[in-house]
Amino acid sequence: MELRGRWVLVTGASSGLGREMARDLAQRHGAQLILVARREDRLQALKAELEQTVGIQVRVIAADLSKPEDVERVFEESVAAQEVYGVVLNAGVTHFGRHQDLSWQEFEALLETNVKSCVRLVSQFVPYLIERNHGGGLMLVTSMTGLVPTPYQTAYSASKAFLTTFGEGLFHELQGENVSVTTFAPGGITTEMTERNGLQQHFGDTMQMMNADVCARIAIEAMVARRYLAIPGWFNRLQSALPRLVPRRLVGMVLAQAYKKALPR
Repeated sequence: MELRGRWVLVTGASSGLGREMARDLAQRHGAQLILVARREDRLQALKAELEQTVGIQVRVIAADLSKPEDVERVFEESVAAQEVYGVVLNAGVTHFGRHQDLSWQEFEALLETNVKSCVRLVSQFVPYLIERNHGGGLMLVTSMTGLVPTPYQTAYSASKAFLTTFGEGLFHELQGENVSVTTFAPGGITTEMTERNGLQQHFGDTMQMMNADVCARIAIEAMVARRYLAIPGWFNRLQSALPRLVPRRLVGMVLAQAYKKALPR
């Protein structure tokens, strides 16, 4: 993919991996950006930063992707004023803790954000990109938890497993079309989300956590190269292979013991 001067949409762009991917797209690839997240003040701050330091154009769309009407608005506003070339679907929410402590309302919000909003935007952007035939592409940001069942992040893990399978299936369906789908599955990342739920405090000094800017650079490189499935870091790639080498139940048991120790007291 050639991103310079092209418009790329990034969801979940107000913090963490999404913010760092937006910076990488602007600074190293010269892309124009459509930034989507709930916190408009943070999006506006990032817009000002990138327009002043890099000289690109940035559009901001404040939206809550757990709300179907906001998902529709994101697509409509994105394609109304410019031709979109790339789509990075990164927005997501998690729950770290026992599944029975996750309320039904919280689970529905997780499902709407992580799964339904992503599928809806893919369903809109794939025909859009095929029609324009300019060689654009999409990237679905899933998670290592979508490759290996992760106790105490069970609902989140299941939502990311859906996205991983969805992205990989689309990759094959779109062979022969002038559009690509890359699935990116990072492990632990040092972000506000992992700081809030306690994972960073427990795993922060281990090889299980990656800096967001490093992870972002790998992610965008994978999208540009139109890779099928990208897993950043040798430790994560080793973990992803474990279920093929040892019993799946044993992998789950080891993860359960590690994550249980990180639970808030």
